[in-house]
Amino acid sequence: MARLQLMSGSYSARSIIANCQKCINLYPEQNFANPPCEFTHYQRAGLVPVANGPVAPVRGLYRASNGVGYTVIDDQVFRIGSDWSLNMLGRITPGRINNVSMIDNGATIVIVDGSSNGYTIDLLTNAFAPINDPTGIFQGGIRADYMDTFLLFNTPNSNEFVSTLSNAVSFDPTYFAFKTAYPDNMQALIVNMHEIYMIGTLKTELWQNLGLAQFPFAILQGVYHEHGTVAPYSVASMDQNVYMLGQDLQGQGVVWKLSGYSSIRISSHAVEESIRRMYMAGTIADAIGYTYQQGGHMFYVLHFPSGDETWVYDEVVAQSQGGAASAWHQEGWTDPATGVLHRHRANCHALINGRNVVGDWQNGTIYYMDFDTYTDTVDGVVCPMQYLRTFPHISYGEIEQGILGRRPMIVADGRRVQFKEFMLDIESGLAPHNGDDNLVILRYSDDRGRTYSSDVLQRGGNLGEYLTRPTWMGLGIARDRIFEVEYSFGPAALNGAWIDATVLES
Repeated sequence: MARLQLMSGSYSARSIIANCQKCINLYPEQNFANPPCEFTHYQRAGLVPVANGPVAPVRGLYRASNGVGYTVIDDQVFRIGSDWSLNMLGRITPGRINNVSMIDNGATIVIVDGSSNGYTIDLLTNAFAPINDPTGIFQGGIRADYMDTFLLFNTPNSNEFVSTLSNAVSFDPTYFAFKTAYPDNMQALIVNMHEIYMIGTLKTELWQNLGLAQFPFAILQGVYHEHGTVAPYSVASMDQNVYMLGQDLQGQGVVWKLSGYSSIRISSHAVEESIRRMYMAGTIADAIGYTYQQGGHMFYVLHFPSGDETWVYDEVVAQSQGGAASAWHQEGWTDPATGVLHRHRANCHALINGRNVVGDWQNGTIYYMDFDTYTDTVDGVVCPMQYLRTFPHISYGEIEQGILGRRPMIVADGRRVQFKEFMLDIESGLAPHNGDDNLVILRYSDDRGRTYSSDVLQRGGNLGEYLTRPTWMGLGIARDRIFEVEYSFGPAALNGAWIDATVLES
């Protein structure tokens, strides 16, 4: 038998004859110290409700510099208690559904929502108030950020950004500037590594604090990125990198990592094909991005609300594999009423009360992302997660007639392959269910992934049956076969599989 390795995440190429690997709600992690396989696929964190607000989208989550959490649900602003209670503080612009941006200067939180309005929360008293600027310089913002005691905002529908005075939420009529290196509007600004990324619709420039008398900030000479973003809410940062769904004079739909002064394409052709299809069916301008770290993995999450898909990039896997093609997987929520897979329930993320939490895009729930939970509890309904992994094309096997009992592995080169056995290398015996609750579904395609067989089921092992290996026998003959497995229990990490396959002489 030969081991079927799983070396990457999702990769379904534009033509499935090249590759059609799906990886849903599983993410790869590289193994070290002489492991049985190079990568193991782990199950994504389940969603455990910790707070419930009004039935509406959670538009923002924020951990302030004093450690206290805040959230915006619909047009209501809440302080999050250590016991996850929600204390309403005030209301922002009504009738909007886009995400908000929150940041603080150590004394005051500011909130902008893409309108001409802005709001503040006093961190000491939790007093809520609209921003009142008699100078008229402040015109709202799409995104706010902080640098060197100053709060920064990019003015909606313009190439302008403004700054507060130092350690204040007050304005000077001269404290503004324009994105100048290219005349496109600014989609977002973000501070990373003590530099301000002014991200336009087509190009990006960097600014720095020079401590100038009339206005502290100035463009960083000689540094430029030839890419902007099509989706202002896709912009996020982590470590020394800024991530975004790109757009430039040459096209759109590439995911970029701006790392220092380098622009690095991190989307694969497969991810770009999925993005292209979503654009052709509607829009990608509403994409939402955020980053988080859990279990040593550094994830950039990219939700497509109109496309109803969620794609996740793992920076750690990309670094270990030397490239981004293997670093993507999909995440989703399965509606128990229809069995249909939709985008992940999250709309935003923050680290609050020591936990990675996300806010629901629909029902006002804040969830704890728990690696030890293998369900999503949505609207009080416990929804089993759908874990799905498609294996690479198989076009090899043992030689049909060996010498002295030896049957080395060979490439089929168009010949038929007989599949005698498929044995799944999956973690078993830990799921707290028995019998038919721990089932593994196998499907296979003999037409390169166009259609699949009916479901063939095997048990994944009862509690305590740690050596269970779901095995399927007598799987017929094909020239180019693809196997796919699906299950809904956990913990059940996936190492891959073994196959007993023979290359026939014709």
